[in-house]
Amino acid sequence: MPLQLPNLDDRTYDDLVAEAFSQIPTYAPNWTDRNPSDPGITLIELFAYLTEMLLYRQNQITPELMGTFLKLINGPEWATTQVTQYGIDWMKRADILQQAVQQAVQRLRSPYRVVTNQDFEALAIAAAPDAIARAHCLPRRNLKLANPATRAVDQPGHVSVIVVPRHTPYQPNSDLNQTVWQTLESRRLLTTQVHVVNPYYLDVGVRLTLVLQRDAQEDETRQRAEQALQAFFDPLTGGSQKTGWPFGRSVYISEIYALLDQVLGVDYVTPTNGQDELIVADTQRLVYSSTTPRQLIAVTLFPEELINATNIDLHTITVQSPIQPLFLQG
Repeated sequence: MPLQLPNLDDRTYDDLVAEAFSQIPTYAPNWTDRNPSDPGITLIELFAYLTEMLLYRQNQITPELMGTFLKLINGPEWATTQVTQYGIDWMKRADILQQAVQQAVQRLRSPYRVVTNQDFEALAIAAAPDAIARAHCLPRRNLKLANPATRAVDQPGHVSVIVVPRHTPYQPNSDLNQTVWQTLESRRLLTTQVHVVNPYYLDVGVRLTLVLQRDAQEDETRQRAEQALQAFFDPLTGGSQKTGWPFGRSVYISEIYALLDQVLGVDYVTPTNGQDELIVADTQRLVYSSTTPRQLIAVTLFPEELINATNIDLHTITVQSPIQPLFLQG
């Protein structure tokens, strides 16, 4: 519905004088002489006259004046669109003018400039909501750099936004990144350099032994274990909250044990020949306990990284059937 403008000239001279008289007992109880010849009454009547005149002027906002303010707020391109759509006399139509005022007020209240991380992420998704599922903003980082060491260097004035598409493979194409960049570039603050990049994925291998229950099938149980791991690390639906694996979150061994232990057909999970449970190319990412013997605790990720759920090396998972008794004596 159109925005109804308030009537600012809603009090007359007599209303203003009566309101002032009603305040005298509160603020000046000793003032009892209210004849027109009293200087105080003269001042009240003078102020009432001036106030009534100013209220009248304030309420006289002509359609042309309102249209001028709308042009100032919305810009010259908006004014040209109004003329093209409604004609040169569009300001004289009250319904169109009120609708334009309402839209201008709503536009002023909606965020435009991207300042915070949440602003960048929300606008990145809004740039292509049908194609983008997640966006992650890292301030003071230039993720366009190829070397992980240089990507970690503090870069004042730089903002990087990682875009995760809705469909596999979870790597956006250059056209999608360009669309997001153009949207953010038009809303950024002055001197801010915006970078829109693909997610960086870490390949992880799982090396564990699954000891099965007596009635479990090896192939079916292995398949369920692989599906559980892939779902847990999924960029869109993985993680403990089922909202996608968080960017930069470490992978803890205890979580893998708990996950695989709940797979149908698995009796318990154990290390394979005492070896590390997780395998990564960069051994510097492995975090061990301070006890002896050392035990693997987690694998660390960089802030811009996710787990490559579609490329988890599961060939090192060993499925072991339980030992069957030879016979039972009655």
